Amino acid sequence: MKIEIWSDIMCPWCYIGKARLDKAIERLGESGRDDVDVVWRSFELRPDQPRTPGATLGEMMREKLGLQPGETVELFEKIRVLGEAEGLDIRLTGVRPVNSFDAQRLVHLAADSGLAHRMKSELFRTYLTEQQNVADHGVLMRTATGAGLDADAVEAVLASDAYGEDVREDERAAARRGVTGVPTVFVDGVRVATGVPSVDQFHRALVEAG
Repeated sequence: MKIEIWSDIMCPWCYIGKARLDKAIERLGESGRDDVDVVWRSFELRPDQPRTPGATLGEMMREKLGLQPGETVELFEKIRVLGEAEGLDIRLTGVRPVNSFDAQRLVHLAADSGLAHRMKSELFRTYLTEQQNVADHGVLMRTATGAGLDADAVEAVLASDAYGEDVREDERAAARRGVTGVPTVFVDGVRVATGVPSVDQFHRALVEAG
C-alpha cells in the first residue's frame, strides 16, 4: 500500500504524526510492513520565511495570531506532553522558524536511496529537539550524513537547485488534492482522518487498505 504524507519540518504535529504512523505500521507485523511504501510529500508552512533565524515561534504566534504569552506556554506544554507520549522530545520554547525549502529538497534526495523516512526523523529532531537552524547548509549536511546520505551527493544538491521542482510539484499536488494544512495523510489515495490521527486511526486505515 502507498502512504503519502504532506508535512513540513517546521511542524511539531507532523513529528507526532510520524511517530504514531510508525507505531501503526509496526502493528502490521513483518509481512505487513513489507507491503508499506511511505512517500513524503513537501509542504512549506512559511514559504517566505528567511533562512536566517529571527523571532521565536512563540513571538511569531503572539504577533500574528494575537495569542498571549501564557497561551503559547500552555500550547507548547500540551505539544511537549503529546510528543513525550510517543517517545519524542519536543522543545518549542526558543524554536526559531526558518525556510524549509532546502531541507525539503534533501528529503527527495534521500528518497532516491530509500532513506527519506529516516531523513525526516533526523530533520524533525534537529529542529524541534536540538533547536538548530535547518536552513543552514552546515546543519543540513550534518543531519543528512547522520541519516546515511552520501556527503558528496548532499553537497551537490545544496550547491544547486536539484529537486526544487520535485518540491514544487508536491505543493501543486497538495493544491489539487485539497491539502491546506499538515500533516495530511493519504493511504492508497484515501485521506486519513483530519488533524493528527491516533495510532488506532492510522492502523485502521492501513488494515482497511490492505
